[in-house]
Amino acid sequence: MYDLLIRNAVIVTVDPQHRVFENGYIAVRGNTIAAIGAMEELPEEVQAAKVIDAKGKAVLPGLIDGHGHGGHCLTRTLGDQYANWDDMAEEIYFHYTDDDFWYAEAALAAAERLKFGITTAVSMIASTPRSDRLEILQAHFDGALKTGIRELSGIGFSDGPWPKHPHIYVDGIRKETVLTPEQVVENTEKAVKTMNGVHPRQFCIVAPGNLTPRADDTPEFAAWKNREMARIAHEYGVALHTHARTGGIQFTYDTTPEFFGPHTSLTHSTGLTQSEIDIVAKTGAVVFHGPTTRANISVRCPVYEILRAGGEVVIVTDGTAPDRSYDIWRDMKVFQVIHRIHEHDSTLAPPGRVLEMCTIRAARALGIDHLTGSLEVGKRADIIIVNTNQPHLAPFNILPEARLVAHAHGQDVETVIVDGEIMMENRIMLHCDEQRILDDAAAAQSKLFERLGPEKMKKYTTYPGLYEIQSKKVD
Repeated sequence: MYDLLIRNAVIVTVDPQHRVFENGYIAVRGNTIAAIGAMEELPEEVQAAKVIDAKGKAVLPGLIDGHGHGGHCLTRTLGDQYANWDDMAEEIYFHYTDDDFWYAEAALAAAERLKFGITTAVSMIASTPRSDRLEILQAHFDGALKTGIRELSGIGFSDGPWPKHPHIYVDGIRKETVLTPEQVVENTEKAVKTMNGVHPRQFCIVAPGNLTPRADDTPEFAAWKNREMARIAHEYGVALHTHARTGGIQFTYDTTPEFFGPHTSLTHSTGLTQSEIDIVAKTGAVVFHGPTTRANISVRCPVYEILRAGGEVVIVTDGTAPDRSYDIWRDMKVFQVIHRIHEHDSTLAPPGRVLEMCTIRAARALGIDHLTGSLEVGKRADIIIVNTNQPHLAPFNILPEARLVAHAHGQDVETVIVDGEIMMENRIMLHCDEQRILDDAAAAQSKLFERLGPEKMKKYTTYPGLYEIQSKKVD
């Protein structure tokens, strides 16, 4: 007796043998995949508590979005005209938000991701981590997990200068506090030590904002920050997740080589030198590449140079602000297009490899490939069902990986299962009140806008040259 049986589906397993069942079934018992195969192999006497007939549909492992930012769903569109958007985000996140903001935003982000077929997600708290209060991280976990998603989140060093002066709200009154580097180390270690496993889908990681030294950092201070983050990640056996850009990988390898390993994710990794590309390949660290991000627009991530050197790359969304979404299906196609253009070769980025970059390869980089990332007996039942019986996907009868990567969208995901539980069915979320999530998000954003005041709101929402072909960058 199974708890769940999905039958008559095109099943794309993304397993090591790259098996595809043109007419297959997958059975779930508890939170685990119990059986998978072709329909002709399914015994007639098999019974299940719930049966889903997925004829005309595709079944895949839940997608993994390996990098995003808590806070972004309530700041998207703001400051879209700014060349240096991060300064605005830093001001908002560190000085005008409360715990309700982080809770409501996390629920909204997780709902968006889940409805696009993302069953596992990574979120850094703010653009660079808000590491002063563990209550913020807990509010984020509480908001995200109520949707049913598997959430990886964490804190670490934010960009300087130091000390930082974040504001908190106590009984509605705004108060300035002080955050020192030593407090960041203490809070990061405490978070990893106390927050892992509190919920079966809650994973606390180490997530410093950047490994690249600032201009006002001394080499000794920059190396100390990286060393402490690596120490905590290694001591507690969790993923180490950060941003990287030109010079940062070389500096860190020269000063704290222990920072790198197969569970070290280097988001963006733009403008890398050949030496840094070789370091990535040699150490097994993984580049988390957001093809639609501002970072990649400003300076290219040398994806194929990394792959040719033997390095690993996965695809991420990077969150939703100011101008993106969590629809990782869109990022899959953009990934193909921009790297084929750069290499002048339309055969590169084959769809099977691209799909792996959002499933099993991302899971491996985060150290959770024993749990999820592919459809295999014994793994957690993280499963999505895509409605392929639609004009833009039909007839769905050849090369399902290619058809899905090239033509599917997040809204085509019909059913989402995490740990064997159906979290969304027929596009309806079952474990939370979606309208309540939307209402809470609107209320939290309204409170944020009120705190910012008319002058800042006008500054952040005025868009010079909105209808021009090219407008001057705004600093």
